[in-house]
Amino acid sequence: MSSKPVTIEDIIFGEHEPGLPIEEIARRSAQKFVRGDTQMAFYEPKRSPTGHVLTAWEAYKTYGMDILVEALDYGSAIVLYDVGGIESSLRNRRERLGLSVRQVARAVDLQKSEVELAESKSRDVSIQSLERIAFALGLDESLLAWRPAAGADDQLAIRLKTLGTERYGGVRLSERAVLTLAEAASIIRVQSQIQESLGPEPLASEFEPHHCYGSPDTPAWILGYNLADEARARLGLGNSPIQSMRSLVEETLGIPVIQAQLPSRIAGATVAVLDGDGRERRGIVLNTAGQNENVWVRRATLAHELGHLLYDPDDKLEKTRVDSYEANAANPEIGHSTDCVEQRANAFAIAFLAPNDEARRLAPPISGESVSSVMRHFGISLTSARFHLKNVNYGEFPAPDEIPETWPSDEQRSAEDFALGYYFPISDTPIQRRGRFAGLVAAGYDNNLISDHTAAAYLGCGVDEFAGAAESLMGLYPL
Repeated sequence: MSSKPVTIEDIIFGEHEPGLPIEEIARRSAQKFVRGDTQMAFYEPKRSPTGHVLTAWEAYKTYGMDILVEALDYGSAIVLYDVGGIESSLRNRRERLGLSVRQVARAVDLQKSEVELAESKSRDVSIQSLERIAFALGLDESLLAWRPAAGADDQLAIRLKTLGTERYGGVRLSERAVLTLAEAASIIRVQSQIQESLGPEPLASEFEPHHCYGSPDTPAWILGYNLADEARARLGLGNSPIQSMRSLVEETLGIPVIQAQLPSRIAGATVAVLDGDGRERRGIVLNTAGQNENVWVRRATLAHELGHLLYDPDDKLEKTRVDSYEANAANPEIGHSTDCVEQRANAFAIAFLAPNDEARRLAPPISGESVSSVMRHFGISLTSARFHLKNVNYGEFPAPDEIPETWPSDEQRSAEDFALGYYFPISDTPIQRRGRFAGLVAAGYDNNLISDHTAAAYLGCGVDEFAGAAESLMGLYPL
């Protein structure tokens, strides 16, 4: 009786069940690899390698089978598409974003001289530092050296640079804010890829962009109301209040939501980025500062950005929409704004939170108490409740003189809590990488999609610290 012939997959990935596709063999393999700035090899712990340790799945997915065979045949494989590729990728990206070396160094907690070395031909910087810089700049750190410009989305960089040099919607981005949104693009890319690998397909992917922004007969705000009704119907929400926008957006729809500190006038942003395979990934950035500290304002910000994310086509989203608190609070039916994109998103937001027919039904009798009741029922602010009740009653809703002081309940605050503070188990993880992103990183590690080295790099901590917190992270943010 002849034994089963040994295949190249057996040698590279170890023993496996017969008949499995190579992708599944790689995902189940316990084999590890290690990469430096220009080479990759099989991981041998006794040699105490200093590079970035990868799972078999990471190595196969990023570099392909031919590179793994080369590493087997020659002891290591070259993962460099062009001499000077790393330094030019980092330098060009920083310049396209309009950032200084000093600002990048501060953001990634490196010396200015280290960032300068990373951008120079005399580079003597660890792969971990190179990847940290790339991630902060919105590059795909796994593609450094391997792909031209490390899979950069140049349109996003140009758009962010423009927002840093020109005033848009009353807001001009600082260098720090540009960097925050660039890093947010990396977080969105990674979270979307891990989530896709774990499955199932996010519900948000079933929504299609809506290209119409109104006409003289049908203004943008009417379309916004209609899209809100459509989204509610597709999600089976009926006219009921949304108990948690955080849960709906992150868990039900599978949309990355990143909390970050931005300038105090900014409420949030929607960001779109191309991954290394050319697929667009979208996510929402929510400012932790300013009026979003009020849970009702935060719900409105999420609803506004959701309108952009689900329905804006590429030419209208323009890679990112950055929205101010002032613009988000505007009555969509009043004013002379020429930005129909924002007008539609504002109308979508209020009708998504407080369906027009239901708000009209709940308002009578017209009184301060009825306004307060609508605020509590739908979880919307006083400003939103006043203009919305007037709009849904066709302008025939005189604002009451006195409205009782009304605040979100403890239950409403708890439902929107992202658990970013006291309970988070890794103190060094930046706020923008906490929340569901951290939970998915831990789940990716637990499912052998990424190594503990990769997970620790994503969360900005040591490998041992991540290992000790992985189980807690999955408990905090269950899938």
